[in-house]
Amino acid sequence: MSRNIVRISLILFAILLAIFVPFILSGYSELKKATTASSYVEAAEHYRNAAQRIPWRADLYELSGHAFYYAKDYAQADAAYQQAFYHHAFSPQGWVAWGDVNYLNKDPQRATEIWEKALEQQNPSDQLYSRLAEIYQSNGEFSKAADYLQKYVSVHSDDAAALYRLGLLLTLSDPDKALSELISASQLNPELDPAVQTLRTALNLASINDSASARLVITGRGLGLVNEWQLARAAFEEAAKTDEKNAEAWAWLAEAQQQLKVPEGADAELDQALRLNPDLSTVRGLRGLYFQRVGNFRQALTEFQAAAALEPKNPTWFVSLGESYAKLGDLIKALEAYQTATNLAPEDPSYWRLLAIFCGQNNVNVKDVGVPAAQKAVVLSKEDAKSLDVLGWLLFMDARYEEAERILTHALEVDAQNASAHLHLGMLYLQTNERASAYDHLIKARELGNSDAAMILKQYFP
Repeated sequence: MSRNIVRISLILFAILLAIFVPFILSGYSELKKATTASSYVEAAEHYRNAAQRIPWRADLYELSGHAFYYAKDYAQADAAYQQAFYHHAFSPQGWVAWGDVNYLNKDPQRATEIWEKALEQQNPSDQLYSRLAEIYQSNGEFSKAADYLQKYVSVHSDDAAALYRLGLLLTLSDPDKALSELISASQLNPELDPAVQTLRTALNLASINDSASARLVITGRGLGLVNEWQLARAAFEEAAKTDEKNAEAWAWLAEAQQQLKVPEGADAELDQALRLNPDLSTVRGLRGLYFQRVGNFRQALTEFQAAAALEPKNPTWFVSLGESYAKLGDLIKALEAYQTATNLAPEDPSYWRLLAIFCGQNNVNVKDVGVPAAQKAVVLSKEDAKSLDVLGWLLFMDARYEEAERILTHALEVDAQNASAHLHLGMLYLQTNERASAYDHLIKARELGNSDAAMILKQYFP
């Protein structure tokens, strides 16, 4: 009896070997094919097949998911990562990638759930903190975002971008700590220094103001200056909530909404600001910007006139007046407004440059006003590329081609990536019938994002 059992067992074992050995060997064959596959999709399919045929290599599901991820097939990647999860074969980086594919597949909520579950695992990846910080910031949960980012920078203290982000987030809750993080970021990456100095100035100004609402407005304005309008909006919302009679908070809240392309309610917020304080130049100026954007240039002019009357020594309002007059076709008053701005700030090159641009765009007083204004801007700015470009352009308009070529070439020596200078030099070479040179500069301008260059290329080099 026992001999029969042994014999039957041996037969069954032989049968099982005959079935499963080729199956498992085919799995290893699939694994080998995965390492030599010519595309990510092909590799992913081979890894998946191998995982299905080699039971002790469930980790291959994760490799399949990675390959699908690289192929941007996020649905297939998600399915592969799920298999790795079910088989308890996930690495810390696999958890990160699983959340990534869901985030990239337009499902941030599921990505968040995956990343938070990943933190419960042993030895989770520190990359989770950075990703969760980004998710919570995008949702407007800035405190939670700051908490996660703080954990990330505790491990990556040399990550300037992360330190900068943390500093930005902390401006709303802990300005002193925010300043420390921002300064550390700029020390690691000097390119961040201009933005950090702007924020540093704003935070310092806010710190000496007795009003909590005013402090938030000043902080929000600083955030807006560095193009962090989501955080700026949060600052302005809190400022308006803290003091509902703060007209400036309401006006800046409307501006933040417009900057974020969600203008719903901006007109109501601006009307509220006007009701609270019609004699505040900032309120009138921001209202002017709003009407300018919606194409109501007559009302914009009225608001800028009010702002200029309330603050007659601020050149910004006269530039806005000049732009409004120009939109309404009154070029004489527009020119006077731009000239007033330069008189109020004679040492600021930006106002001279704006005067020169106005002359060039409207082809008025190019020789007598535009070129001298551009020359003044070049001197005051110590020959920065933007001012050189404007001067070269106006010299070109004045048919002073040799001078224009010299100045525009110099502008590109200062900044080879100045798309506008490439455009203007290309236009000059077209005018002087140097088509090969014109083509080269217009192509470069288009590559740098200049839409006018693209239009000229279609017209002259179809």
